[in-house]
Amino acid sequence: MKNIQNRSISLGRIPTTLVGVTLSVLLAACGGGGGAVASLPTGAVQLASGTVTGFGSVYVDGIKIEDATASVRRENRDGSFSNVALKLGHRVRVEHDGLTASSVNVDAAVIGLVSAVDTANNTLTVAGQLVKVNADSTTSIMPVTVYGGINTAGVSYTALTDVSANDLVQVYGSAVYNSAVYELQATRIEAQSTNTGTSVMGTVSNIDTTAKTFKINGLQVNYSAATVVPMASTLTNDQPVVVWGSSLSNTSGTPTLTASRVRLTRASLGTVALGKTQLSGLVSKYDAFAKTLEIDGIIINVASATVTPVVNTLADNSFVDIKGSFNSTGVVVATTVRIRQQNTGTDTARINLGGVISSFVDSTSFVVRGVPVDASMATTRCVLADGVYVDVVAKAQAGTAVVLASTVNCLPAPSTFSMRESEGTASMVNQTAQTFTLIHDGRTQTVLWSDQTVFTGITAANLATTAKLKVVGYINSSNVLVARDIHLDGQDDHDAFTSLSLDDDKTGWGKYKTKKSHND
Repeated sequence: MKNIQNRSISLGRIPTTLVGVTLSVLLAACGGGGGAVASLPTGAVQLASGTVTGFGSVYVDGIKIEDATASVRRENRDGSFSNVALKLGHRVRVEHDGLTASSVNVDAAVIGLVSAVDTANNTLTVAGQLVKVNADSTTSIMPVTVYGGINTAGVSYTALTDVSANDLVQVYGSAVYNSAVYELQATRIEAQSTNTGTSVMGTVSNIDTTAKTFKINGLQVNYSAATVVPMASTLTNDQPVVVWGSSLSNTSGTPTLTASRVRLTRASLGTVALGKTQLSGLVSKYDAFAKTLEIDGIIINVASATVTPVVNTLADNSFVDIKGSFNSTGVVVATTVRIRQQNTGTDTARINLGGVISSFVDSTSFVVRGVPVDASMATTRCVLADGVYVDVVAKAQAGTAVVLASTVNCLPAPSTFSMRESEGTASMVNQTAQTFTLIHDGRTQTVLWSDQTVFTGITAANLATTAKLKVVGYINSSNVLVARDIHLDGQDDHDAFTSLSLDDDKTGWGKYKTKKSHND
């Protein structure tokens, strides 16, 4: 039989054995923007920590790392991990050998209920953390905040105006020190439909070891009943931590979290001596005399680093990309510091998408790797259609999930390990072999899933359904679609971007296209 037409969406692939656990523990709080598009030198386990800026392989602030066999996961409050699908704006830690990733860890800076939204000042407050939103896609050096998810009221997030008080959200971003507290510059704000408790990543202050309390900015944390990891660790002020809890109350106007687990993220530093790293984010506590600074609580020595561009001055609030190595005390000794500029042509403000076109509307409106693309202003050097493999360079736009492309090029599709999306209904489900046949318009495709596959709106146990499924994965050498993500149609952000909704102003391109109307 003919193979089903494959369509590309969001990233994720089948994992191999996880490595570098201590590196994961160390830099759970790192991240954010800047860095040239390139691969890092090969060798021992290295770490790239920052913001997801593209797919094809995964791009972390412009650094391209092959992730075909990497695990993609998020840490839970009980210490377990859940499989997740990567999205633009996620903050991640990628463990790799310079070319190929072994694991991708997704780190939300705060998960919880929104207590306040200030659209005039582009801020919101979540679990006592002040979150700043960037809607300036023209002059700002900060990454434009991207949005995703659907809240419990059925509202799809595309801008700050979609966020309401008491919404459940996940916020990703880079923290910067400002007047005794850290503020979070958001790279992604994502609605949650299910309450999974509260999680906050930040720096300990005002610790009271008798009362077993401390603060993370505007949040009071009670850790009297919490498990502190690593075991035998001692909590002190100025330590970067991640805190999980299910009970968030309000005491005299101060949000208070009863923590069930606290993890120190600067633990076991001796085991990462000389480990290479790339990390990016907002500069805090810059000391021009000592030549030190912090990014999300990680201390960095820049005394011997080459700073570019030379016309820029390193200072607090600079958005930087740093490359270097850890010393025996856990300080990153930087070799290069790149200060981010707003330049979507050469800077990592740009978004890189590599994959096959899906949800094709016309040559200016289509989806690649789960990201809707407006190519109305792009230089396009080929004929576009559903299923064509393309390389897209674009930038984020405020108030829309659609990215604005500058160039679109057609390329030969890789024979294997090329991420794509297929749709259809499932038949011949084999729970033992973890396979099924996906059928669409008389064409079939064998699908293989694993314990690393993300299921949304459906489970492995009830795959034999007449409902339309969408499967994201890669074709292996046996022509089997290895699934990273299986979801019911309509359960992912990009499902709204389809030619079937052109006449509906509330869904699809009628809502999201910003540069021109389909009636033009």
